[in-house]
Order: sequence, then structure tokens, then C-alpha cells
Amino acid sequence: MMISRKDLMEQDEFWILLFILGGVLLNWPILSLVSGGGETSGGPSILVYIVAVWLLIISSAYLFDRWTSN
Repeated sequence: MMISRKDLMEQDEFWILLFILGGVLLNWPILSLVSGGGETSGGPSILVYIVAVWLLIISSAYLFDRWTSN
């Protein structure tokens, strides 16, 4: 049985999963893997990673909210 995208996004468990994924990606063990001291795009790699994860979480939450509000 396939679950449609709209049914998946209306479930409270999906929002909890998004929150947990953000917490894991911005936690110490993952951040220590990224912070190699190198530079990416003219800035420290850790800063680029944190901004990228933050934008991914915010844009995902926005899109999921837009899809479920129809």
C-alpha cells in the first residue's frame, strides 16, 4: 500500500521526524565531521554546513505546511 505525499505530510509523526532530523544534523557528532578546518566557498566549512542545514529545514517545513494547507 502506497501512501500519497499529502497523506504523509498531514501526519504528526512526519513533523516530529523533521524536528529530530534537524536536531541530529545540528548536533555535535555530525558537526565534528564537518569541521575539518577547511574552507568552502570562501568561508569556513562549518558555517556553510550550518546555514545549508538550516535552510533545508526551514524550506522543508514551509513546503510541507503549504502542501497540507490546501
